[in-house]
Amino acid sequence: MMLLQPPKIVCSLNFLQALKIAQALADLKPSYVRLPGGNDLAGPIIPERFIWNNTIGLLVNRPGRRGIWTGYNTEGFGLIELLTFAEDIGATPILAVYAGYSFDGKAVPRNQLQPYIDEVVKELDVLTTSVSDNRMGALRAHLGPSQPFNIKYVESDNEDWIGPAPSAYSYRWPAFYNVLSQKYPNITFIATTTKSINSPPAVDDHDYQVPLFFIQNFFINDDDSKINDAFTTGRLDFPSIKSSVAELIYRIGLERNSDIIIGGCYVLVLQNIDNTQWTPNLIVFNADLIVKSTSYLAQKMFGENLEEGDSKFGNLYFVATKCTNDNTLIVKLASVDSNDIAIKIQTQGSTTSSVGLAYILTAGPAIVPSTVYNNWYC
Repeated sequence: MMLLQPPKIVCSLNFLQALKIAQALADLKPSYVRLPGGNDLAGPIIPERFIWNNTIGLLVNRPGRRGIWTGYNTEGFGLIELLTFAEDIGATPILAVYAGYSFDGKAVPRNQLQPYIDEVVKELDVLTTSVSDNRMGALRAHLGPSQPFNIKYVESDNEDWIGPAPSAYSYRWPAFYNVLSQKYPNITFIATTTKSINSPPAVDDHDYQVPLFFIQNFFINDDDSKINDAFTTGRLDFPSIKSSVAELIYRIGLERNSDIIIGGCYVLVLQNIDNTQWTPNLIVFNADLIVKSTSYLAQKMFGENLEEGDSKFGNLYFVATKCTNDNTLIVKLASVDSNDIAIKIQTQGSTTSSVGLAYILTAGPAIVPSTVYNNWYC
């Protein structure tokens, strides 16, 4: 898929490097991918939002648009490419759709929303209908994918808890949800805030926080007074072992509530070290180098198996489960204690082997990493 670039398209990143990045993402074995990116979806202004039908078809016919942070977006990796890539790596797509609010803080007025709702309906018809049932399904087949995409989740807009967005979301969310949920009853629709709406089917919370936040919110009411002050560090240049452990603790908290939580993910994923707008990120790269952060390794390690159940003992956090297909016992542990902790695991009501595998993530302190080479893993 990623090799289907016309020869006249000039890329700053060579194909082999692009394939290595794609492989690094695939190696994470993500359960889902949210696409397109939220700020990219919103666009700098309403006319420069992510318009799905401007991102399909021949690359030379895609108009492109101004990038949200810098540069120009060619739409070379458009809607079909995004969904096909998610499908190729076995990830469920969470499709974000534009719902009338852009990065300049301006919203589509209530009485002008219908064309934007119609735009989403056409997008979902293209992606989910069969060739024989709908001419939009035939359009998808013409673009390449003969079978409908399996769209289970659709998210309405992005981060509508910021600035003036909540006031407009109070009318934008119901306008989109009421139409889309009736037409697509098998899709779960996700809101981006509950500040101005009530009881959506699901909500996407974005926690851009210091490491201490993630530890404290394993159990909201836990006493974390013994945690080292190093975990209160602000925004990092690059992930560190401390921040990665804090993220794992938060993830354990998510897994223990897997009956009500759809999933959790790390943002942002990719960082061009030569042109950076946001830190920290999961994977850093340039034309010659790809570096996987401690957070990448931590998420990959814990992502191998998803679990239920929970507990906490002092500064040790853990979750355990048993695979039903082969009775493998899986235990995930994360410690924020400054001292080593001796652990003894006992099982009840089952017979286990005396042999097992241990995967350990460890490194130097790296409290405030400042260089990619000192704190990341190639």
